[in-house]
Amino acid sequence: MYINDIRGLAIIPAKTDSTRLKKKNLRVIAGKTLVEHALDYATESELIRHIVITTESDEVKELTKKYKYNNVFVFDRDEGYMGEREVADVYVNVANEFKRDYENLFLEVTHIVGIQPDHPDRQTNADELLQYAVTNKYDDLVTVDSSGTRNGAVRITQKQFVESGMMSRRVGSFLDDCTNIHSEDDLKQAEINIESKK
Repeated sequence: MYINDIRGLAIIPAKTDSTRLKKKNLRVIAGKTLVEHALDYATESELIRHIVITTESDEVKELTKKYKYNNVFVFDRDEGYMGEREVADVYVNVANEFKRDYENLFLEVTHIVGIQPDHPDRQTNADELLQYAVTNKYDDLVTVDSSGTRNGAVRITQKQFVESGMMSRRVGSFLDDCTNIHSEDDLKQAEINIESKK
């Protein structure tokens, strides 16, 4: 697949039944709600073609109206996908709803881009992540923090795995800041790293 062939479908789960921080997706920082930050992140992408907000909240639905010309769709969040449900289940459910309701649009989609609203200060744009996933031929790519912990800010999965429901529910990642040997300098750096452990 070439970069120009990428067609993303962003799914933004925007429920308001948070238990730890009430209505956190509607909290305002830097002049916008977390939902608006997620929508801005998605609409700034050239590779994301369609965006689905899934919510049970009339307040969230109202916020999305100013994005109506950016291929933004609002889906009612199914009751069974509320609470502490695995977000991968939400992505599968919403992708299949989109396929049912907008089959012709879904046919062009190559990747599902899950965007969690509660990570408004993302450091990497969606196009860079999509390109990285395609270039490295990843089936599933998740963002991690500096300690290697999956943070869920963005998850990119090839469409066929979401569509079939075969999307992994528990994806792990581990940051190992080791040296990938490609040159003499790399060899020297690896030796320095090994020696520093002694």
